[in-house]
Amino acid sequence: MTYPKTDLNKIRAGLKSKRTGRLLLKALSCVYWIIINIRKAFYRLGFFKTRSLSAPVICFGNISTGGTGKTSTVAAVALELKQSGKKPAILMRGYKRTAPAKTLTELAGPGPFDPAEAGDEAFMLYNLVKAAGIPVMVCADRFKAGESAINNHGCDILLMDDGLQHFALRRDLDVILINATAPFHKDFLLPFGDLRESAMALKRAGAVIISHCEHASPGGLEELSAQIKKINPGAAVIASAHEPAFFINASTTETLAPKVFAGREAVALSGIGDPESFEGTLRDLKITLKQTWRYPDHHNFTRDEFTALENTSGGNSVITTYKDFSRFPPGWRELFTNGIYLLSVKIIFLRGDYSVLMNTVNSVLARKSGTN
Repeated sequence: MTYPKTDLNKIRAGLKSKRTGRLLLKALSCVYWIIINIRKAFYRLGFFKTRSLSAPVICFGNISTGGTGKTSTVAAVALELKQSGKKPAILMRGYKRTAPAKTLTELAGPGPFDPAEAGDEAFMLYNLVKAAGIPVMVCADRFKAGESAINNHGCDILLMDDGLQHFALRRDLDVILINATAPFHKDFLLPFGDLRESAMALKRAGAVIISHCEHASPGGLEELSAQIKKINPGAAVIASAHEPAFFINASTTETLAPKVFAGREAVALSGIGDPESFEGTLRDLKITLKQTWRYPDHHNFTRDEFTALENTSGGNSVITTYKDFSRFPPGWRELFTNGIYLLSVKIIFLRGDYSVLMNTVNSVLARKSGTN
């Protein structure tokens, strides 16, 4: 049993069920294609300004909607750079934050910080890198955020999380992530499909990461790699997977082994871009999902929704994501009697591809510094 679905997905599914609806969506996709290409042309011709920063900028982004594991990948690269002696900062827009879009919120130091002011993804990312002292700069104006990171925090490399379509800031490297379970060559532009840009955007990439390989067949990965190389022969193609690390008891913060729920029933709760992969990971852990509650990406949960979840969960524990936990309503602990747990995952790179990614990043640093 799965509920509730997003209203937009319901509308699109309803339109696709009819010929006239499909024609309407395809027409809107054509309009969308025209708009995004006019916008790109305005930047290319100088009608819209693109600014540069003194530190190298590396962008991690998608050509499609939905989750690809950008945030975890950015955290891994930032931590590696920090360990190598660099001073990275992470730039984010802060989607669905309560603060005005162009107000700069700096997640740096011990805090405390308001998760709502920065946005759930930014707060989650901050928690992943705060022990290393890596600042997370949240602002729709990525130039402003980067300038503050350089001037106020002494940062010498900037990682932009989800900025592939943000042409106002010049980048030294674009890294594009593609979900192996939602391959671009079988998709269409919004709103008929889920592509933000056409596949030709891959030409801008210095590296392409195929994520969620744990849910793909070897044949499917080979086909996807071939499609990427066909468009951009020079891009490094890197394979990654999400691996369960542990569960966290949300009430007590106790950590539990990934296999603790094996053979048991549970309820999955998520408001993320790729709920299928999250639920697939739970099933791979031999958990029987009696219900799957899916909300729109970045959804702010309400007490009424949690009350409904408790009343219909059948006494089963609820499993959600760390990202969703930052959007729980006040007083959520009093609403659950059967326990709620957070799945913590880690990114692993296949075939030794992590060294390929870091070599690509380091080559950019060498070019920028003039040592290569």
